[in-house]
Amino acid sequence: MNKYILIILLFFYNISYSQNNEGEIEDAQILIEKNSSIVLPKVDKIINKINSDVYTLDKEDIQFSYLNYLIINDNKKIDKFIRLESENNNISKNNIRLQVGNYKSFLINGKSKIYKYNNWSSYLNLYHKSNLKGIYHENNSQFNESDFDLYLNYSKRNNTFDALFNFKKIITGYYGYLENLNKIDFNDIEINNSKYSINYGYSYSKKKISGRIENKNSFYKDSLYDEYNNIINFKLNYLFSKKLNFLIAFNNDYYHLNSFDKLQINTYNLSGLLNYTIENFYLLIGGKLNQSSKNYKGKSKNFGGLYPIVNLKYKLNNLSFNVNYGGGLFSNKYSEKIYSNPFIYDPFIFGKINNTNQKFNINASIEYQLNNNGNIKLAISQKTLNGFTNYIYNNAEKNNYPFSTMTPIYLYTLIRYDENTYVSQLNFSFKFPVNSYINPSLDFVYRKFDHEEYKYDLDTDVLYKPLYTLNIKNEISYNKLKSNIGIHLLLDSYAMDFNSKIININDYINLYLYSNYQLNDKISFELDINNILNKRNEFYFMYPELGFNAMAGILLKF
Repeated sequence: MNKYILIILLFFYNISYSQNNEGEIEDAQILIEKNSSIVLPKVDKIINKINSDVYTLDKEDIQFSYLNYLIINDNKKIDKFIRLESENNNISKNNIRLQVGNYKSFLINGKSKIYKYNNWSSYLNLYHKSNLKGIYHENNSQFNESDFDLYLNYSKRNNTFDALFNFKKIITGYYGYLENLNKIDFNDIEINNSKYSINYGYSYSKKKISGRIENKNSFYKDSLYDEYNNIINFKLNYLFSKKLNFLIAFNNDYYHLNSFDKLQINTYNLSGLLNYTIENFYLLIGGKLNQSSKNYKGKSKNFGGLYPIVNLKYKLNNLSFNVNYGGGLFSNKYSEKIYSNPFIYDPFIFGKINNTNQKFNINASIEYQLNNNGNIKLAISQKTLNGFTNYIYNNAEKNNYPFSTMTPIYLYTLIRYDENTYVSQLNFSFKFPVNSYINPSLDFVYRKFDHEEYKYDLDTDVLYKPLYTLNIKNEISYNKLKSNIGIHLLLDSYAMDFNSKIININDYINLYLYSNYQLNDKISFELDINNILNKRNEFYFMYPELGFNAMAGILLKF
């Protein structure tokens, strides 16, 4: 741990040194945010007036979430535009980004307002990133992702109609085999999956009342499974006064997974929330009724319940307090698991797919706003989950492998804990703008998992879940040059080897640099470097990400 302590000391030395040199550069306020290598699921923005991200009905969205930090082979979207709601749907400038780099990497990302006339508008977003070589087994560890969005909108007075079409395709390979084995052709280990979605909705907004109804349809396919998902959302918000408003929401989530067998899950959510707000006080109180039914092999299983919801916020000068309490049912879908870990292969995964029952969730935070627009924040949370899922080695017989080769390849499957899982988390964040040009920040997370079945088995409890996460970055701008240098650490992680033995894997260390030089209003040059230390970073055992990798390119606005 000494080397990590040294990094932190250097970070704070940089702050001190910068303060001593403050005043030599004229003031300007420019903020550059490095594109994170952390991959999160797509989420839609909420349009209701109750200001609480915690209690959306169609996803688990919790402050300082520990369930959504998974990394996929250096896969990151730089500037992806996707939204379904009518609000905030304007693009100030059309642009296109082109980058190339080592590992035969290539990126193109463009977004454009392709049509706007009277009440009609449409937007297009194209994203493709690929590296045809990897750090492990050359082209067998390549990664390709393509993503396409088409958004349509019609707005008139208080009414808005919108639609979104999305297509996504990922190609990679099961390259988790030992180096000393015979050469394997990429076609033998190829992973190829695709998903397309069609979403449409209607929104209404007037002085005291606003609402939305929408329908989301998605279709996913890979070599093993076909997946269909249909979601209906309805939200209605009524404003009694400037201080008091009420939200009622209904959600139906129908899920179908099909292969040699069939799995159906149908989930209903009904929520009622009352929100009271004054100058320095915020109170949200209500409840959520959840009911889910799973049908598999002719057998039906039902569970759910009534979950209270409380959110309390209080601000005193520069000091603010926040307490959340709630629970509910949250979906676990096969495609979502694949996008988090593409190296899953299990023809018999049906029994492990079901909703997670979050019986208990409480989190509290305290934040102090500094006079220089910085802040210090401390948050703690505790959850009790029933039906929590995690990844584990699939030690299937060779004749169950998805390819012609008989080479032992590391494949993943899911493990589901039907007993309670207890998740504790501590988060400390610190942001300290030294001046208008230097903006360092730090974010530290400690998390611990305990399962009732393995209450005294610490190694199993933290499998593939780093005990510590540390992010340190420094955003710097000077004239036309903007840079962000930082380090991302995942410490104390465990995995399972070919012999099903629990092992401690190397710490994940990513030292990165991003720079942008703005030539003029329309042209910028970019440099994006990751894994500067050329570490063998493997979030998933036997699947190392890229070594030292750099991409350079141009950003055009027109």
